[in-house]
Amino acid sequence: MAFTTGTLINHYKVVSLLGAGGMGEVYKAHDTRLDRAVALKILPADLVADPDRVRRFIQEAKSASALNHPHIVAIYEIGQVAASEITVSEQSSDKESTQPASSNGAGSIHYIAMEFVEGETLHAKIHRERVELKKSLEYLAQVADGLAKAHAAGIVHRDLKPENIMISEDGYAKILDFGLAKLVEIKEAAPASGDSLEEAATAMMNQTRPGMVMGTVGYMSPEQVQGKAVDQRSDIFSFGCILYEAATRIKPFSGDSMIDSLHKIVYAQAPPIKDANPNAPAELQRIVRKCLAKSPDERYQSIKEVAIDLRELIREYDSQPLVSGMYQQPTPSGAYPESQPTMAQSQPSITGPQSGANVTGAQASLATDSGQVAVVAPKGREMRWVTYGAALAVIAIVALTMLYFFVIQKKGKDQTADQKKARQASRFQNPKLTKLTNSGRALGAVISPDGKYVAHIVNEDGQQSLWVRHVATSGNEVKIPRADVVYKGVSFSRDSNYIYYVSAEKGNNIFTLYRVEVFGGSPKKVIEDVDSAVTFSPDGKRMAFVRGYLQEKESALIVTNADGTGEQQKLVVHKRPNDFLEADWSPDGDVIACSARSFTGGFHFELIEVQVADGTEKTIGSTRWGIITGLAWLPDAGGLVISGREQSIGGIQLQLWQVAYPNGEARKLTNDLVNYAGVSVSAETGALVTLQTDAVSNVWILPGSDAGRAQQITLGSGKNVVGCWTPDGKIVYLSDASGNFDIWIMDADGKNQKQLTSDPAIDTLPAVSPDGRYIVFCSNRGSNAGSFNLWRMNIDGSNAKQLTTGGIDFWPVFTGDGQWVIYNHLSGAERSVLWKVPVEGGEPAKLTEYFSMQARISPDGKSIACLHIPDQANPKMKLAIIPADGGQPTKMFDISPAIGESVNFRWTADGKAITYLDSRSGIPNLWVQPISGGEPKQLTAFKSDQMFSFDWSRDGKHLACSRGVETTDAILIRDEAKP
Repeated sequence: MAFTTGTLINHYKVVSLLGAGGMGEVYKAHDTRLDRAVALKILPADLVADPDRVRRFIQEAKSASALNHPHIVAIYEIGQVAASEITVSEQSSDKESTQPASSNGAGSIHYIAMEFVEGETLHAKIHRERVELKKSLEYLAQVADGLAKAHAAGIVHRDLKPENIMISEDGYAKILDFGLAKLVEIKEAAPASGDSLEEAATAMMNQTRPGMVMGTVGYMSPEQVQGKAVDQRSDIFSFGCILYEAATRIKPFSGDSMIDSLHKIVYAQAPPIKDANPNAPAELQRIVRKCLAKSPDERYQSIKEVAIDLRELIREYDSQPLVSGMYQQPTPSGAYPESQPTMAQSQPSITGPQSGANVTGAQASLATDSGQVAVVAPKGREMRWVTYGAALAVIAIVALTMLYFFVIQKKGKDQTADQKKARQASRFQNPKLTKLTNSGRALGAVISPDGKYVAHIVNEDGQQSLWVRHVATSGNEVKIPRADVVYKGVSFSRDSNYIYYVSAEKGNNIFTLYRVEVFGGSPKKVIEDVDSAVTFSPDGKRMAFVRGYLQEKESALIVTNADGTGEQQKLVVHKRPNDFLEADWSPDGDVIACSARSFTGGFHFELIEVQVADGTEKTIGSTRWGIITGLAWLPDAGGLVISGREQSIGGIQLQLWQVAYPNGEARKLTNDLVNYAGVSVSAETGALVTLQTDAVSNVWILPGSDAGRAQQITLGSGKNVVGCWTPDGKIVYLSDASGNFDIWIMDADGKNQKQLTSDPAIDTLPAVSPDGRYIVFCSNRGSNAGSFNLWRMNIDGSNAKQLTTGGIDFWPVFTGDGQWVIYNHLSGAERSVLWKVPVEGGEPAKLTEYFSMQARISPDGKSIACLHIPDQANPKMKLAIIPADGGQPTKMFDISPAIGESVNFRWTADGKAITYLDSRSGIPNLWVQPISGGEPKQLTAFKSDQMFSFDWSRDGKHLACSRGVETTDAILIRDEAKP
């Protein structure tokens, strides 16, 4: 059915036909309700004939419509209209009338109304306008950003090609048709064994073969061609095809026929880019080859990595060696030269056969920086390295010499205040980011003083291991195999020859410092009872660390000999609840900078300088920090880099900051939507290593504990976290959909989502009263952003009232009669204990005198489950059952992790057991501990993703949980600014 100008489809009036293809006709139309131009895609009748296919398509398209990103075309509406209701508007000079469209017939028309983009497709830009390659790469870097947003939400495009990328008139790339490829997927099943490519090609043309995923020949991945399951790495292959086409203006797997093209996709390597464009940058060849690896495990594992590498290439485009230069050296027979080996060829896998992931990710340009280029032999042959050329080696030496001169030799104390301030302002103005890991499981990454090595922890299958990576070659080596241990800190010695790490077996809360050689050897115990990473004096003879004294109720900065011998001097002591967290010894040796938690003048974090000579201390600057998760001195002692956030209403992202010394003036180094945790700086090169973390979570509903019947009820690429159920079966949850964490409520099927709080503060930990009238929650709203207090509001979000003031109040729950709220209060008190406050407001009262926190009320209201430390000398946390009036524990269970880690637990509806989250198998699942005693048993059987929170419906028949993916990877940041 073709529609002429003036045809009215629902409230969209057709203006003109924009194009047509296998996925339908696209019209420019006018939205008569909102008075705006839209692109209206009419879906072919044969694609919507199957109701199940339409259902799956609508679900996918709804997910896509939730994507809000500048480089993804927005979906406004997914609609359906009876053919008989479509009208054509006839206009004359004196009247306007409507009549049924002449081409109308039986049935319905399915359409998608989308954002209308005035511009050209990327295909037209490449082939008709023939834009320069650098400009095409800039467009594609934007496309990679859009894909990253979709992939984070679990959405795969499946039909990425230049025709599905629009370039607006103002130069913005926009991805089209998310979700449409799902519509033409015939069946999600593996193809019958033995099917040939001829049969596959025939089936693709006829759209009849089960297991064959529809795509566009020339851009499909090998797994698509073979009818296998696809994930985001299939889009990365398609993206590589587009990159190749942008560089050469030809498709990488062009063939004489469809069968020939399919055969090349599965078995043949793309011709070298230099054959068609010898002036393309050499780095592009490496990026393209890594995108086009036949095995998904050997490709980039994340489109974010591709985006990072592309932007590095664009920044250095004009100084890049050309791809033609890569072939001037003789190569082994049949070899394909590249600028760097792929991770699958150069790195050992640490995750085993189940996941196939690798610890480290792409090093975009380190091989070029070191004057080398890799030659990768065919599969089954060893990889060899050849020298790239003397010219690059000389350039590298000169660059390193200049870096040494300006960063190290010019750091003397005779520089003026103006010079120092100018240098501080110029740092990291042009940062170069390189992703060091891609497993998503990295922790505690640190760089050696000489800048040659990065050590990091890998958290895998509930166990942790210690790895060291050679930065220049991307070589990776496991130093301490994975085991049931917890690491608390990693450091390098000043000479970069040793790695010091602090660890303990799970369940043991006394951590021990060990030392292991970077180049081999067995670990050696140095000191027991160490609660932070250690830091060394400039001469390497002494070290400092933080130690907590639970019984003495204090936290101390300790200085001792680097080999662990001699006196352990308490340089300075803070009385609880004020604590030291981390320490870093200044390059000049005079000061140790510390991060600390303080309740003086209201809860906050602060930077403190401690004089090594006499232990005197003072704060660095006047900034009150909401949290500090890492700190490190810059090489010239002119300032520090920290990871954290300011103490202010609104804003939840942890960013990197440069803090000038001694005045403490703070300047943001990063400003994006991911979190940066921890920081380490090389003393010689000034390179910085941090952890980049991101998470996506959505709410799922299960009948009972049946993981196989779990249904996702929220959509999006943000964070949706289960709070609790209401008595009438609604779900109260947290969401950052508004850009800030707020409290929302929805029906159990995900419908009628309503935002209850909308202030810039952080609102969290909601609890609903037994009668369903009130929600009590924790918030830092009000005049003191450092205080988190309890607030009460009506179930509809109205009439908010503050219940507590001062300090930190958290984990509120209602008593069984709904008259009181039990919570934890932390301020100047000696320990964390339970308190209660009347739900209508009034004077709080202490409920317990011993360490207890995170209360949960039993269904009958007679008992409280909480976390408890029974032995102060051996601070192992247990789950305790205590009377509702706050008496002594009656029962205790060993279900908690190491101290400092949270435990997520709930009563069962019958009050006979406690369910809790446990990651002992590597995947978080629910376990159940009977109150009567006995061994706990696993309740759910999820095989993938993380579970962040959960709650049972009041009748115990349904489980709501938040599930998703959390990734943490090490990032190298080098300052490319010229002195």
